[in-house]
Amino acid sequence: MKNKIIIYDPPMCCSSGVCGPNPNRTLLDFQDTFKHLVQNGELIERYIITQSPEKFKENPKIIKLIQDQKLKVLPITTVNGDVVKTGSYPTKEELESYLVIRKA
Repeated sequence: MKNKIIIYDPPMCCSSGVCGPNPNRTLLDFQDTFKHLVQNGELIERYIITQSPEKFKENPKIIKLIQDQKLKVLPITTVNGDVVKTGSYPTKEELESYLVIRKA
């Protein structure tokens, strides 16, 4: 069974967050890694709060974090429903490490 990664994004002007004349370099790198992982069949999804609010509401941990820390907590990364990172996007190395299934 594969690990499932979900990224809960802050409000953005477009679905990738890399639009406009001066796109954020961190977001560009993240989007490239995200696309690569999706193309390779990994279970990774992204939801933008303004475009998919229902996905945020489905996870009580996400709602609690936003209530406590406001939107500055976004983006939030979860692996199999557990929060693993808040406030910034995971690096390529972090994403790859999240995909490794740990055996107890």
